[in-house]
This record gives sequence, C-alpha cells and structure tokens, in this order.
Amino acid sequence: MKLIEICAAMIVNSASDLLMVRKQNSAFYQLPGGKAEIGETYLEALQRELLEELGLIITASQVKYLGTHETSAVNEDDTRVCGHIFQVNLLEGVDLEPLAELDEVVWVTYQDYHNYQFAHLASEFVLPRWLQIN
Repeated sequence: MKLIEICAAMIVNSASDLLMVRKQNSAFYQLPGGKAEIGETYLEALQRELLEELGLIITASQVKYLGTHETSAVNEDDTRVCGHIFQVNLLEGVDLEPLAELDEVVWVTYQDYHNYQFAHLASEFVLPRWLQIN
C-alpha cells in the first residue's frame, strides 16, 4: 500500500464557514494543501500550496497546528494519506479562485455541509472540529 504525506488547511472565515476545494476529475471536496517538497517544513509546504492552489498568502501567525491524521485516499486506489492539518483563520471575507489542478472552491456553511461529498481526511478529522466552532 502506498502512503502519501501532505500538509493541509482547515480554513475558516469570519462567519465560521469552511473552505473546501475540489480537484479536476474528482467528486470529492477536500482540504486545500499538498505534498511537501524536499527541505520544506510543513508550514512552508502549506504556505506554498495555498499560494499555488488559491493565490492565498498566509503568515505563520495565522496558522495553528491541529494534528496528524491517516486515512484512505479517495482519488487513488491502494493508497493511504497522512495529513498534517493546520487551522487558518481569515478575518476578512476573501474571494478565492481555483488555480493549478483545482476545479472548484467553495465556502461550506453549517446549513449546507450535508450537501457535499467530503474526502476522508476532511470528514474524519476536520468536520468534527469545525462543527464545534459554532
């Protein structure tokens, strides 16, 4: 079995909405982020991935480490994903566009989160924490 290690963000805006992304050719909504490059810290990898995927620049002061979670990958057979998850709070409303391999960016609300099919990392680790915010 293959293991993919990623850094990902639970991004929450001032209304406590949760930012989720959907990659091209995938039905699953997942956390923005991706794999660290050689020599990068998890925070540096997260900052680079958010810039590449969303055009979003974040500082270390905006980031809180939440933990690590391992689960099945949704887009790759016989693969597990180990995610190093960070929380990023955006104080102002930010309009983000999908870049790179992303097809869609959505702000999920407490009223509509049941309408989305989430990747396992999001549903198992992030959703329970996010639902406790409100």
